[in-house]
Parts: sequence; structure tokens; C-alpha cells
Amino acid sequence: MITVVGSYNIDIILKVNKIPEIGETVIADEVYMNHGGKGSNQAVSASRLGSRVKIVAAVGNDNYGKNAIEFWKTENIDISDVKIKNNVSTGTAYIFVDKRGRNVIVVNRGANYHLTEEDISESLDGNILLTQLEIRENVVKKALKEFNGIRILNPAPAVLKDTDILSLTDIITPNEIEFKELVSTDDLEYGLHLLLKKVKRAVIITLGERGALLATKDGKRTLIPAPKVNVVDETGAGDVFNAALAVYLEKEYDLETAVEYANKVAALSVTKIGALGPKLEEVNKFLEEINKDEEKD
Repeated sequence: MITVVGSYNIDIILKVNKIPEIGETVIADEVYMNHGGKGSNQAVSASRLGSRVKIVAAVGNDNYGKNAIEFWKTENIDISDVKIKNNVSTGTAYIFVDKRGRNVIVVNRGANYHLTEEDISESLDGNILLTQLEIRENVVKKALKEFNGIRILNPAPAVLKDTDILSLTDIITPNEIEFKELVSTDDLEYGLHLLLKKVKRAVIITLGERGALLATKDGKRTLIPAPKVNVVDETGAGDVFNAALAVYLEKEYDLETAVEYANKVAALSVTKIGALGPKLEEVNKFLEEINKDEEKD
């Protein structure tokens, strides 16, 4: 089983011709409301790929929170450790997506910020732990410290005050921006050296359409490409990558192969609107198409 300790947000997605600059007003072409939050995105995406998943999260005692719980039920996710917080609203995220699929995001953490260490004390079972930084650092730290299994930290947003968290992590999965924020250097190799001194197993830098760079403690560096696709919306691609990584590691694939599959699943996810990953049957069809194309080449 995969246990996800993290956030839930309602995503309010505004499709715009261009991302507004400071002081600029733009007109939204379309507006969508979807289920989101890094924790929820990863939990749902992993469940859709066929894994048993538990989510440990907090929502408000409002319609958004109630809808989240019903949504997780339909996605076959264990909600026994979801906490309902009174007097606070469910988290929300405001996402601008331009015509090239690029995005900027502003998050109001709401109930996510009220998930406590006590809330997760009896929740940490399973083979894989996925967690992120949209909840309090002390909660993330406790989850990583007490979990017995593979521990994956997606350091987003990359505002990490307690760097001891890294030493409790097996695999860390920043994107390029998050990586630079964590290491405070533009020197890739030096930055990897800094992180690999702390994490127990590997650093995986997600690179969007270029795939992912896998760096392990033994000094190995492997650039693993992603398939070329028509990008519609990049929102949630990192969450889908992390979910798929957890799923394939739970299936006991080696790390490099798990990253390869995670790249492919994430690539498929950006071909449609929204932050949630594709279902297993969609992934299998996509993988068949990729294999056919590779055979032709």
C-alpha cells in the first residue's frame, strides 16, 4: 500500500492567452474547478494506476471538504485517516494556464495548515510514503521519521526551514526550480552533492519535456528522457510523476526503470486539462503506442 500524507485543494483553473505580469490585467478564456492539492493529486493518480492508497489529509467542514471525501471514495482511496477541521476552509489553489500549457499557481493552504502530528500518529502503514511541503514541516518530519518503508519527499513548494527532514528521506524529487531553491547554487553537480550527502538513496530532478535526471549516492547520473507529446496543461505533472514513481517502486521495479515509467505516465497526463493522472487502461494504451513507434524506428 502507498500512504500519502499531504494536502487537498480545490483547483480554480483560469485559461488565459498569457500569464499576467505585475500590474497587468488579462481576460480568462475559460474557468474550471477541479480537485487538486499535491497530496490528493498523488493519491488519486497512484490509485488510478492500480495501487492500494491511503490518504492522510485535512479538509474543512464545508462543501468543498465534503465533496473531497466523496471524490476520494469514488477513486477507491482509503479515507479512514482524513481529518475534518471546523472553523477553517478547505484549501484552494488558483492556477493560471497559458496557451502553451505553462502555469503559475497561488495556494491558500486552509485546512491543510491545520493537519497536526497527532492526526498522523496512527496512520503510517504501507510500503511507500509520499509526502510534500504544502502541509506543516513538523508533520512531514514526523511522517518521514516514523514510516517503515520507502520514503519519497516531493519538496514543493521548496521552502524548507528544517533541513533535517532531508536526512529522513530516501528519495527526493524536486523540479529544476525547486532544486535550485533547495541548494542555493546554479552548479548542478555541487547541488547534487549537497543533497546526496543528506538523503539516503537518490535525487530525481524532474525536467518537464526533457524527462528526469536520476542521481544516486554511488555517483551515477542518468538522464532519462520523456516521450514527446502535445502539451495541453502541465498542471500536476510533477504529482503524476511522483505517484507513478511510487507505484512502480511498489511493484519492485528498479529505480531507473521506475523513473522511466513515471516519465511516460507524466507525459500522458499533460495532454489533457487538469492535475489528475490518467487511468491504468489509458496508460497501457499509451505505452503500447510508444512501443509501436519505437519498433518502427
